[in-house]
Amino acid sequence: MNKTELVNEIAQKTELEKTKISLILNSFLDVVTGALAKHENVSLIGFGSFQVRHRKSRKGVNPQTRKIMTIPATDVPVISFSDNLKQSVAQKKKLKSFGKKIVAAGAKKKAATKASTSKVSAKAATTKKKSK
Repeated sequence: MNKTELVNEIAQKTELEKTKISLILNSFLDVVTGALAKHENVSLIGFGSFQVRHRKSRKGVNPQTRKIMTIPATDVPVISFSDNLKQSVAQKKKLKSFGKKIVAAGAKKKAATKASTSKVSAKAATTKKKSK
């Protein structure tokens, strides 16, 4: 799944606009990237954590020249997934939904729109009956 497909899937589940979902996703990525750049950990309970690990310098072999060289030390981003997520993937079952409130809010908004439309239609029908 790529970023566009992820935005489409979230938009379908939440009934929010794709542009808003894309903005939220980009903001999330910016925040995580900024935190990792400052060597801060980002933990999402039930999903996993993002962190930076330091790799020491080490010896390696250049495959073209076969010369031994020193690979410099560096900091790398790492994702550690939660046990819950690992078990769900191993058992091929769905995780519990994290976004129930968003879906419920979208459903309530849709229901409220339908209800107000129904009330307007009922008033219009009543008004037509009275005028006859």
